[in-house]
Amino acid sequence: MGRVLALDSGAIIALARGDAYAAALVQEIREDGGSVAVPAPVLAEVLRGGRSDAAVHRVLNAIDYELTTTPRAARAAGAAIGRVRGAPSLTLDALIVETAVEHGTDGIMTQDLRDMRALAAGRLVILPSAP
Repeated sequence: MGRVLALDSGAIIALARGDAYAAALVQEIREDGGSVAVPAPVLAEVLRGGRSDAAVHRVLNAIDYELTTTPRAARAAGAAIGRVRGAPSLTLDALIVETAVEHGTDGIMTQDLRDMRALAAGRLVILPSAP
């Protein structure tokens, strides 16, 4: 099996809007035999329960699988926030990072490079969802 790339909310939104850069990165991963996954906390960030969710659902339906957030990942997320001396507003980002780490993904595509890199602490490759 190839690399596994996790998508954060910024990447999902970029794909839903038809961003060519994000789509090319996903296509490259798949052509190399890899897969794309979505950590469960991302769903809370991108879905609002209305018609505006249609484009997001198209992206989610094309994703290989969802990564479930476990209590272990949640505890690790709290510790990561403490390590970077971050605010509670980093909670979802930290959950996304720790869920991806726990599931052995290789990287995360995101628009929030600074926070994600700090939280990942070198354990994941953090890729931009836009050039």
